[in-house]
Amino acid sequence: MVGLMLSTVADPSTGLIDTDRVIAAARRAEAAGFDGVYLGDHLLHPHPMLESVVTLSVVAAVTERIALGPCVLLFGLRHPVVLAKQLGTLAAFAPGRLRIGVGVGGEYPAEFAAVGVPLSERGKRMEAVLGTVRSLLNEGLDYAGSATGGVTIAPGAPSVPFLLAGWKVVSLRRAAARGDGWIGYLLAPDSFGRRRDFLLGYRAELGRADEPFTTGMLVPVHVDRSPGASAAAAAAWGRLTHAEAALPERLFAAGSPDQIVERLHCYWEAGCTEFMLGPADQGSGYLEQVELLATEVLPRVQEFS
Repeated sequence: MVGLMLSTVADPSTGLIDTDRVIAAARRAEAAGFDGVYLGDHLLHPHPMLESVVTLSVVAAVTERIALGPCVLLFGLRHPVVLAKQLGTLAAFAPGRLRIGVGVGGEYPAEFAAVGVPLSERGKRMEAVLGTVRSLLNEGLDYAGSATGGVTIAPGAPSVPFLLAGWKVVSLRRAAARGDGWIGYLLAPDSFGRRRDFLLGYRAELGRADEPFTTGMLVPVHVDRSPGASAAAAAAWGRLTHAEAALPERLFAAGSPDQIVERLHCYWEAGCTEFMLGPADQGSGYLEQVELLATEVLPRVQEFS
């Protein structure tokens, strides 16, 4: 499966959000044959950023078939009952299309402070919210927390998959035990492969080796035939995220379409069953990058399997 990350962050150069390009990219991705469209999530960010669940509802309305979801949603920042209601509603408007990536976050401590969640407790908070949301979507039509009874949180969404993120051992164990899949991020192919082996080994220990389990990667990409494409991609991603340290170039799939396909194939050989491709250019060149990925990269990646 190959998905496209939508650009919901403001152009780093201008500080302006372009909602039209979110819609244009989603429609182009569906027409080109991408399997899904996804978007990031933060309540607070160094740049202005659209809210993810609301944006996904717009994406659902302007597309017909393509899968959609957050990659990843910071569950620890949300109230579980409100979030379950939002996700169940979104799934009702886009039946069979919603896929939910779940993350812990923490790179921007201010957003946790803003909602009163201690940063040190964000992992436990995410686990608790995830458990409640899954329970409510799967079986909680009558909300047990009501003192009066007779109230419902419908619509539910029992078939929606949850893909958990994170690369540390605690996150990997959590993903194996609680998720329907795992999404890696900023990992080289060999690092991805080691973590995938750990995940599948732990799944076997839990007696779940025979159950389907997606192992995917969110890969920042940059189609650029000029020398220094990887450095340019790393610099652009750093400006976007306000990364304190320089990001290693090896974490990006950048260069000519041939070079990008070759790099993605390395992940596929390491066991990657799903790609979320995130253009490093989130500015004026974003839609051009989407077009290059759609025409010169996507068809060849689809041939991997």
